[in-house]
Amino acid sequence: MSGLIQVRDAIRNFLRRFDEVISPLFYFIAAWFMFWSINHLYGYSELFERSIVTFLLSVICALVSAPMAVLIGSLVIIFNCFFVSKEIGIIAVLVFIIIYCMYMRMFPDCAWILFFVPIMYIFKMTYAIPLIVAIFAGASGIVPAAIGVFLYKFAIGVSDVNSMLLAAVKKEDVDIYSYLIDNVLKDKDMLLTAIVFAIVILLTFFIYKLPFDYSWYVAIGAGGIINILAFMIVGVMMDMEIPFGSLVFGSFVGIIVTAVVQVCKRLVDYSRKEVVQFEDDDYYYYVKAVPKYGVSEKKKTVKKITGQDDTAENNIQKRVTDNLNNSQKRNSEGNAQRTTQRTSSQKNNTQRNNTQRANNQRANNQRADNQRADMQRNNSARGNINNQRPGRPE
Repeated sequence: MSGLIQVRDAIRNFLRRFDEVISPLFYFIAAWFMFWSINHLYGYSELFERSIVTFLLSVICALVSAPMAVLIGSLVIIFNCFFVSKEIGIIAVLVFIIIYCMYMRMFPDCAWILFFVPIMYIFKMTYAIPLIVAIFAGASGIVPAAIGVFLYKFAIGVSDVNSMLLAAVKKEDVDIYSYLIDNVLKDKDMLLTAIVFAIVILLTFFIYKLPFDYSWYVAIGAGGIINILAFMIVGVMMDMEIPFGSLVFGSFVGIIVTAVVQVCKRLVDYSRKEVVQFEDDDYYYYVKAVPKYGVSEKKKTVKKITGQDDTAENNIQKRVTDNLNNSQKRNSEGNAQRTTQRTSSQKNNTQRNNTQRANNQRANNQRADNQRADMQRNNSARGNINNQRPGRPE
């Protein structure tokens, strides 16, 4: 399992790293297959059968959105239908207007299914369609899958009408509208195929969404079995010839493709699942947490084993270490000397400050003594003057 996960992660990382190149390339290939299938089914115009035209249209579709690419493909089909007859072209225009109004405008993300279904018909992989659509698009893929079946049957009807027009002496003798209605809209095989596709897609998607362990893989296996049984039952009931070998092989291919896609999309470890319950003022919550499989990347170390290289490297490391030690030793001695000088300087400064402070104190005391002596002399002088002053007569 760890090897599979490593391969998956390596592919994922590669795709993410070069996404700017790989995504347009993927869209170009998908668009090329779309125009190839159109030329295969509706190849009535020599213009679109040219390789350079197909290449340019594929490049344009690779640079636009998927709905726009589908619109370009639809216009190519309409253009080819007008080469058969004006009536066929008008019918094609009405068909694609109905398709656009009915589905493509509301669900543009599933528009790719319209041309995916005819491509699978061309490759004789019809019975793999419902499983792939169920996993990739879910229940919203039922209608585009049915439309894809109709487009394939419509292409066969247009081909028959073209053969009739080429063989007819007068084109007015060919009733195009009646033939298409009888052989396309009333085609029992087309209607039953669309119904079986809808049943398989709906049941597979329903099981896929159920909250039990391994529901994704059970849905894929059950979808394959349901696909086989549904087509066999419909074939017996409606007296239709269903090729059993193609049915089993197509279902098996659908199972393999969807299983690979599921592994690439998400792969979880149900053995380590946890169920948590908690509540707040309004709700009571049941939460099931299932961890994903993951492989931690190992750190790679490179070790040299050549003796001479190791000796030279050791000598270099030793010289570097000695130089660092000597440098640290010199720095330590220099720091010690600077510390001693700083300490002695601080002591001298302290002594000078103390001496200056003592001298200042002595000078202040001397000034105070002189001031007291002056005050005493002044007081003595005033006392003598008062004694010498004559007294007032009585």
